[in-house]
Amino acid sequence: MISGTGESSMPLDALFDLIERCRAIEEELNDAFLERKEVVRSALLALLINEHVYQIGAPGTAKSLLIRSLVRRLEGARYHETSMTGETAFRSLMGEDQIPGAHVVFLDEVFRAPKETLLGLLPILNERIAYLPDTRRIPLLTLFGASNQNPSPADGLDAFYDRFTFRSIVRPISGSENFQRFLSMGTDRSEIVSPDSGNGIPPERFKESEDSIRNRIGLGKSGLEAILHLRERFFQEGVWISDRRWKKVLMAARAVAAYSFQEKIESTHFGELLCVLWTYPTEIRIIERILQEIARTSP
Repeated sequence: MISGTGESSMPLDALFDLIERCRAIEEELNDAFLERKEVVRSALLALLINEHVYQIGAPGTAKSLLIRSLVRRLEGARYHETSMTGETAFRSLMGEDQIPGAHVVFLDEVFRAPKETLLGLLPILNERIAYLPDTRRIPLLTLFGASNQNPSPADGLDAFYDRFTFRSIVRPISGSENFQRFLSMGTDRSEIVSPDSGNGIPPERFKESEDSIRNRIGLGKSGLEAILHLRERFFQEGVWISDRRWKKVLMAARAVAAYSFQEKIESTHFGELLCVLWTYPTEIRIIERILQEIARTSP
């Protein structure tokens, strides 16, 4: 198997203990947020590897409430949330109690912001560096963005959009039973936001988990064959992914393997990577078909 390099400060048993705690939070959130399993799982995987998440969906689908509820389960985590507009300037986001001081950030209507504002966030997303104007490292783990529409290639925001490793489409509740259950929850949803005692995870543990997953979760033979098959089929279908994003796909696959308490990536783990592989929603059906091919040939 092909392994990561270097040493991690978090051994595997500690990493798997952290994942057990994440799974407890996941179960709790899935019980409260109906038909949001992909979004919840993506958020936790993103925290484990310090990557970013984009949600596309109409207003009123609990995108911000879900993120707040997750953050309340991170002990001592600092959180910043803002709704972007066409007037949002980069400097207006750089106060001490805003992005530079936060472990988790939620930018609602993110693609309404001016292009220069979003491109100004690239060093923050990439290197966790802010220029205030002095260069300063920031504690950011994960930035969540949400919008009701994707950017188009003509917007010139490919570099910014590509930094969202996980992407999910958030739709209104569709199942009749789930909708009836949702109605029975009433209008007071404060119980969703308030965490159960004993589940809080210090944000520093997620800095350690990123190193551990990168360095301790290897790439097994069937996992390598799966990613090579994906790349070849994407060429054939005209689905383009940059070399940089393939690295993100590999890291996300490591996270999926670790979340299953496995020490190496196998082909079966790629079934959970749809939300990492698509760039625009029109590609989803093509990628689903390719992932089904991999599933059929998995040992």
